[in-house]
Amino acid sequence: MYEKKQIDLDDARKAIDAVLEKATAEAGRAITVVVVDAEGEAIALARMDGSGYLPRDMAMRKAYTAARMGADSAAFAERMRGIGFEFGNLGDPKLVFAGGGVCIRVDRQVVGAIGVSGRTGEEDIDLAQTGVAAMGLSAP
Repeated sequence: MYEKKQIDLDDARKAIDAVLEKATAEAGRAITVVVVDAEGEAIALARMDGSGYLPRDMAMRKAYTAARMGADSAAFAERMRGIGFEFGNLGDPKLVFAGGGVCIRVDRQVVGAIGVSGRTGEEDIDLAQTGVAAMGLSAP
């Protein structure tokens, strides 16, 4: 029998609260954070006041990419660029080649991802990892 683990709303809210707390404490642009399930569908999303359309869209796409590809969005992008794969050839317009999506696994099983957008790629990744840690989990 196959057992499917899932991120619940309480864990998603813990992650979002931790990300927003850290982003607010640090000086920087407004961000959007989203937690998705293993299929890349949103469980919870929050945006800081002033977060524009692009960060809102990109946070969702980064999380979707990480969940669907089973890898952090930055690692996926690097791997695709390394083999010379064209972005337009992916066949899924929701996928993105950008850092800030962090895949979440439990017992090697993808259970979801966190996407953050609004700051530099490195800052987005750091904030997303803060959310994973707040759930008591670790990114692969």
